Amino acid sequence: MLDFDEELMKAEAPDDIKKMKTWMFQEQVRIQAKRDELQELGRELQDLKRKLEREKNALEVREKMIKKRFDDNEIFIAKKQKIIEDAYQQLALDRKALECERLNFEHEKSKYRRQKMSGPKPVHQQYESGAYDSTSFFRGVDSDLALRKRYKELLKIFHPDNKCGDTKTLLLIQTEYENIRSRYYES
Repeated sequence: MLDFDEELMKAEAPDDIKKMKTWMFQEQVRIQAKRDELQELGRELQDLKRKLEREKNALEVREKMIKKRFDDNEIFIAKKQKIIEDAYQQLALDRKALECERLNFEHEKSKYRRQKMSGPKPVHQQYESGAYDSTSFFRGVDSDLALRKRYKELLKIFHPDNKCGDTKTLLLIQTEYENIRSRYYES
């Protein structure tokens, strides 16, 4: 680059000075154009920076929403899992209760068979070879409400449409229910 002051001192002719002034003017124009270009780039960078900040803020908001949704889903899944675990526990308890009822029924059935084989036939109504003590299904029932509730539970268990359903047992349950129910309504 030229040292302008030094060149100006050396220039003796007015043409040289004119050339130098022209060069200086062109140099100022070039510098101004570069300055304008740099300012424009600076504005573009500021715009880009603001745009990136907005996008960053939008992404942070979206990330928070996704995290909240994920946390809500985790809570929901934990609640569902707890419900399922409770249901399995209740199912296990119901299975045990049903097994106990079945064993009691089998015991009463065998007890009745032993009585039937060892003594005279009782006067009350006789059933087929599967006869039983008529208080097996509704043992412990002490009110009309409890009777109806037990009856509905037994219908659900022994209904012929169920996998373990049995028509003969259902008929016995209905007969016993009607007998006990008539006792409640006679009183």
